[in-house]
Amino acid sequence: MVSSNSRRAVVVGAGIGGLTAAVALRRTGWHVEVVERAAALGEVGAAVSIAPNAVKALRAIGLGPAFTAAACALDGLESRTRGGRRITGVDAALLRDRYGAGLYNTHRAALHASLLDALGEDAVRTGCAATGAETIGDRAAVALDGPDGPVRLEADLVVAADGVRSRLRADHFPAHPGPAYAGYTVWRGLVPADAAARIGVPSLMSETWGRGSRFGHAPIGDGRAYWYAFETAPAGAEHEHRAAALVARFADWHHPVPSLIAATPDEALLRGDVYYMDEPLPSFTAGRIAFLGDAAHAVTPDIGQGACLAIEDAVVLAAALAAAPVPDALRAYDAARRPRTQELARQSGRIGRMLMNPNRIAAGLRDASAAVLPASVAMKTIADIYEWTPPPLAPVEAGV
Repeated sequence: MVSSNSRRAVVVGAGIGGLTAAVALRRTGWHVEVVERAAALGEVGAAVSIAPNAVKALRAIGLGPAFTAAACALDGLESRTRGGRRITGVDAALLRDRYGAGLYNTHRAALHASLLDALGEDAVRTGCAATGAETIGDRAAVALDGPDGPVRLEADLVVAADGVRSRLRADHFPAHPGPAYAGYTVWRGLVPADAAARIGVPSLMSETWGRGSRFGHAPIGDGRAYWYAFETAPAGAEHEHRAAALVARFADWHHPVPSLIAATPDEALLRGDVYYMDEPLPSFTAGRIAFLGDAAHAVTPDIGQGACLAIEDAVVLAAALAAAPVPDALRAYDAARRPRTQELARQSGRIGRMLMNPNRIAAGLRDASAAVLPASVAMKTIADIYEWTPPPLAPVEAGV
């Protein structure tokens, strides 16, 4: 085990991956400062699903109880046709028995708050956009454009968790084409608690498959319900930002799909085109800079692993740095994370293309094939994701 009594890291990005990395590094004795381009930390986004692999990672950094107290434990996963016929399903008890943790859904802000509580808001410097990072000998430095002008921070390590449009990734891998459009846009909505109670939302992550469109929903643990809708569309297409416009397009889908959309205030509606890393990065490190989460391996939402893989990254990075000097630790991090995350990005993109096929015959074959697929085959994909177990992450003692 390596002493990190005086080691310092700068984490670029205060999203879920960046904050998890900061908490994990703090737990192993690092001094960590997080820089975030947003002017303030507030409630952003909609909901996030946390699968067994990420639940185990959160437990590894001591956040298991805080997370599960704020999240909604789901009873399982299912898929349905737009008419309501069940195609596939997995019970949460099976997930807990096989993989050591259940499936949860929560508002992003609740998970964000748990991470900030563990870290301390004084560790986050807001209003600072990273404009570059470099390695100089055995040190790293990040240049920031702050509220009072340019700032330069030096550290032993820079963690680039600055998202799918990562500025730092573009700087260090200029030949990489960047994220690719997945071919569809996603709407996300939150239904107020009183309306969700009237409608009745089962405690499942339920997804309905249409032709060139899909709809999913689940409770988030505070009485509200979360839903998402995927629609095939050209990149950058104009969309009317009103729930009423979506209601018309999903009017003939089974209950509670139209009711959930209709009960969503327009101000609780978010939309964004889906981009992912179709072309894999050649490395997740550059000198003393480690790339993490969407900055390294953005996946489509089709396997529910975007936030989960970022959480995994954070714990693996901290464990590697606790066990070896920075250069060796970064090589170990890259070797551990790149094969898994890039394979899951590939799988996710393939699954998305299959599920979003607008052809009527192809969609019918998809539903029929999924319905008769042996359980052992269906569970293989889940097992590849959920069986992951975090490495040991013990606090580092000074002088060791």
